[in-house]
Amino acid sequence: MNDIAEFFWDVDIRSLDTVKNKKFIIERLLRYGRPEQIKWMIARYSDSEIVEVVKSSRTIDKKTANYWALHYNILPNEVLCLNRQLTHECFY
Repeated sequence: MNDIAEFFWDVDIRSLDTVKNKKFIIERLLRYGRPEQIKWMIARYSDSEIVEVVKSSRTIDKKTANYWALHYNILPNEVLCLNRQLTHECFY
């Protein structure tokens, strides 16, 4: 977990469980990870686990979601964050 510790500045890295907290870990690495952290993620989680996070995440941004949707050949209408309006857009 030391390979990814810098991406979890807001939590105690020792308390993260790669199974129980997999969605949180995958979301954070999809968004902020560099190639070495992405390799770490891909080595630990299956494509289907990563795809499920891309499809269902409410925290990754549209740019990140679009990139990973293209990477995994996911249709845009299957990706939650590509099909919802951002909260701050409601106030304009």
